[in-house]
Amino acid sequence: MDYELMMNGNVKIGERAPEFEAETTMGMVNLNDYKGKWLVFFSHPGDFTPVCTTEMIAFTRAHTYFKQINTELLGLSVDSNSSHLAWVYDIYCKTGITVSFPIIADRNAKIARKYGMISSEVSTTEAVRNVYIIDDKGIIRAIFVYPMNVRKIYTRNTKNCSSSANCRLYQKFYSCKLDSISASNTSYS
Repeated sequence: MDYELMMNGNVKIGERAPEFEAETTMGMVNLNDYKGKWLVFFSHPGDFTPVCTTEMIAFTRAHTYFKQINTELLGLSVDSNSSHLAWVYDIYCKTGITVSFPIIADRNAKIARKYGMISSEVSTTEAVRNVYIIDDKGIIRAIFVYPMNVRKIYTRNTKNCSSSANCRLYQKFYSCKLDSISASNTSYS
């Protein structure tokens, strides 16, 4: 798979994140709703799968930590909102955990394609695993791409998100005070 083409053909680090409006498990959201906050925007291939379910639980457990550092979480898959709502309810019924952030229902894959979340070499209908770190001004600061069969590396420790590799990486981006970089400056040489 040509990850370079998939990523660079759509969005790039240092560019403004593409705008969208979408139906979610918590109502309509717009990228502008997150202005002034950092955003961890991630995709998953499908609802009710073991790997995606453990990711939702891990993200929910880490959500309090992210909120403390002015960061919100936003998930996406190409499943329907009805499916998302049933899945979130199933997670609650089986674990007692309430997913605390919205999940976008991107049935036509418009947002997923805009962000480069779908790779035709893997699937034409499911999003590969992506994580976008978007700063408080709407600029993409990091992009991570994972195969569909690999889960994001978030700690299962509910008390300390900082032991996870992705959380530590996020902390580095956040602590670098990237807001001092001009939104128009896309050169990182």
